[in-house]
Amino acid sequence: MGKMDRFWFGDQIEKTAEYFREHFPKEGRHAREQADKICENRFVFREHWEMERTHEEVHFPEKIVWDHIPAGDPEWIYALNRHTCFVILGKAWRLTGEEKYAAKYVQLLKDWMERVPLTQESRKDTWRSLEAGIRIEHWLKSFLLFENSPLFTEEIKQKAEKILYLHGEYLLETNMPFHKLSSWGILQNHGLVLLGLYFGQEAWVKEAVKRLDEEAYLQVFEDGSQWEQSPMYHCEVLYALMDSLLMLKRFEKKVPKRLEEKTKKMAYALACWCKPDGHIPCHGDSDDIDAADLLTEAALLFEDKVLKFLSGGLFYEDNLWNFGFRGAKNYEKMAAREPEWTSAVLSDAGNYLIRTRWDKEADYVRMHCGCVGSGHGHGDLLHVDYYSRGEDILIDPGRCTYVDSPMRKKLKMPSGHNTYCVDGKEFFEYDSSWSYSRTAHPVKGEYRFAGQANLAMAAHLGYLDQGLFATRKVITVKEGLLLIIDVCYGNGRHTYDSFYHFGRNGKVTLKENGRNGMARAHFQGQKAQAEIFVMKGTAEVTKEPCSSEYNLLETCCCLKTKYIQEGQASMITVISTAGADGQEITAELLPVKGVRSGKTYDSKEAEAVRLVKDGKEYVVILCHQELTTPEDYLTVGNYVSYGKVIVFSEENTEGICLQY
Repeated sequence: MGKMDRFWFGDQIEKTAEYFREHFPKEGRHAREQADKICENRFVFREHWEMERTHEEVHFPEKIVWDHIPAGDPEWIYALNRHTCFVILGKAWRLTGEEKYAAKYVQLLKDWMERVPLTQESRKDTWRSLEAGIRIEHWLKSFLLFENSPLFTEEIKQKAEKILYLHGEYLLETNMPFHKLSSWGILQNHGLVLLGLYFGQEAWVKEAVKRLDEEAYLQVFEDGSQWEQSPMYHCEVLYALMDSLLMLKRFEKKVPKRLEEKTKKMAYALACWCKPDGHIPCHGDSDDIDAADLLTEAALLFEDKVLKFLSGGLFYEDNLWNFGFRGAKNYEKMAAREPEWTSAVLSDAGNYLIRTRWDKEADYVRMHCGCVGSGHGHGDLLHVDYYSRGEDILIDPGRCTYVDSPMRKKLKMPSGHNTYCVDGKEFFEYDSSWSYSRTAHPVKGEYRFAGQANLAMAAHLGYLDQGLFATRKVITVKEGLLLIIDVCYGNGRHTYDSFYHFGRNGKVTLKENGRNGMARAHFQGQKAQAEIFVMKGTAEVTKEPCSSEYNLLETCCCLKTKYIQEGQASMITVISTAGADGQEITAELLPVKGVRSGKTYDSKEAEAVRLVKDGKEYVVILCHQELTTPEDYLTVGNYVSYGKVIVFSEENTEGICLQY
């Protein structure tokens, strides 16, 4: 077996290409369309895991300017110099056999090698160590894809190998403290692993594995989440680690147990993060991407039945170019096992993930209140996402750009998320595209998962200088019925502004505002609809920016609520979802009493929400303070129990206590 036969699909190229033609016609058409553009020197970056996608073509009438910066965003340089174009041309050539794709590949390869040298200056753009690490995989895969092309001669290949060897020397010397904690380190050392295996440089392999082990230890929390607090960068790191492990296994190299365990934890953390449709939330600097292919990758790599179930049982095009035709067949044979859990907490990162079932119509709620992570982290403490009935209800508006600008600031700040601010003051202060001058300290809270009824709570110290303690509880009463309870403890008269950004494919209309001190709105989506009750205060609907992909600026409806209160303040929001048939729902606040004492508690001590949805009644008791009456318990209507958060229904009149 030759060295290239051990790489990815190297020993089964023809069968893999045939499988691609037969099973991935849509992806094949995309590859050809992109390759045709590349042949005309037209570039737009639209690949599945493209880190900074583009939407407008850039055309070079003559020679390509490899360090070109359109629209003032240097991310374009980096995307161009990762050379995904080489793999795209290779796929098109394998699909069609048309030599124009091979000719363009050779032309681009030669042009880049001749005109883009490694210099001190180019280390800042075309030869950034991150791009150097990433493009190694694309070069090696292009070698495989064009292996039988008469235009890709041995002479050209040898010249390319000299440049690749230079990449190895460069990456070997590039190892600063920054790389240990940044995704850069793992992505570039993945490239060093590949080169070490390709050139038979054992010292390179050993050093790269050592670095990856150290970096994964520092970067990956015990809950499996990568510290930068961006699901997309978590995915990029996970892929680099999994591909490194796969290649090391193929070349029969020893892998540190710790590195393997960290990588597997990352796969499970990703499974928790993914919404029921397999997409990651736009948490931090992330795009709305279907990440199920990475779970398929992990299932195959670790031969894990639960990961096979969590991947949805589908084999994706990206998996094909890593595991080949044989991998597709092996995946078909793998058994799947449903996990015993649905909801989960990534406790180190402060991500609370409530899920009702394992299917695409299930409810999914995510609240984040943890570390900001790197410059990719946003000021999103207490932010909530909500997915129900196959559609996004509440979303994270995303990132759009890295260019330091008013839009970058708006999308990173608290008011750009589903959280609340006090007296018009944000609890983060923006400094630059990659830094804050002030951040709020997160306080991770309790959680209890009891099937349909679930609780997650958290807080932060962002308003401590004003003598305020900001808290939030998220409660699922049943599938399709969500409560968000915000209590801010302190003194003085304050104005509380809450923000709820809704799925960009839907419309929000205000139905009532201020009647009986309550506002009501309606969300109409493509698959789902929702009724929103703002139990205290007033509301308005505005259009706000959002971005499901880098460089794509969209808008979404935002429900902004306002409540003014003296002293401790509690704000309660109810969101009830339904399908196309709609729903009948009412919501009201009720007083809470002590059974023995007969005392009616002040609403600052305890209050209850009564909901009647489609003829069924639900009551939730909420205690905002410690109630210390002797041997007493609580009642609302005909319901009686003890606890701080209790959910009652006609099916469970004794109540489910979610917090004591």
